[in-house]
Amino acid sequence: MDAKIPAGAKTGTQDVHAPNDRADVLHQFGQCAAVLRDLLYDDRALDEQEFVFIDQHFQIMNMAYLRWKRKHRPTDEAHPSI
Repeated sequence: MDAKIPAGAKTGTQDVHAPNDRADVLHQFGQCAAVLRDLLYDDRALDEQEFVFIDQHFQIMNMAYLRWKRKHRPTDEAHPSI
């Protein structure tokens, strides 16, 4: 039985192209990054599963960021102040 989603209800995917949603996503990312930073600054040993989880997410973020950067900032000369 398929449940109907009410009009205007958010689903599992977000439209990050809307200004408020993008700001919310970036804010949540910043909060998560700060929590992870604090965890790593505590210098607590991570088990193998935690290490692999964090490492894979860093790789995914790095690949996505580099792809975005190539698309939107093709050369450093185009943006000398950065």
